[in-house]
Amino acid sequence: MSALCQCRLVVLLALALLIGCQSSPQREGVFSAPSAASLQGRWQLKALQGAGVADGSRAFIEFSAPPRLTGNGGCNRFFGVYRYHERALIIEPALGSTKMACSADVMVQEQRLFQLLPQAVTVDKVADNELVLHASDGDELIRVMRIQ
Repeated sequence: MSALCQCRLVVLLALALLIGCQSSPQREGVFSAPSAASLQGRWQLKALQGAGVADGSRAFIEFSAPPRLTGNGGCNRFFGVYRYHERALIIEPALGSTKMACSADVMVQEQRLFQLLPQAVTVDKVADNELVLHASDGDELIRVMRIQ
């Protein structure tokens, strides 16, 4: 295992320990940690930082067996790498994507999604088919609903 991989693993484990030891952020609703298996699948984008998505948006995120992350930002397909363990999530910031142009509102949404994904550090299950990705301060970044 390379030194970089070992360092990332140490950071992930430290983050998991911190999450487990800290008091829950002031958030509404009942949250639980999704299992690694229940995280996997295709999730339709419902909101970015509490704001709805562009009309007719096709945006989705798909978590496959780690480390594979793929999806569609509404216009362009994207791909990247993630790690997940007991609510702790790390999405590598170097997301790759296609480079098509779409309407301005969809392009703005897509760029915001690409900026927010690497900022997500925890995942909460808020319903059987709904997840929320949170920032380190507990703020909601991304809300998705299972489609597959």
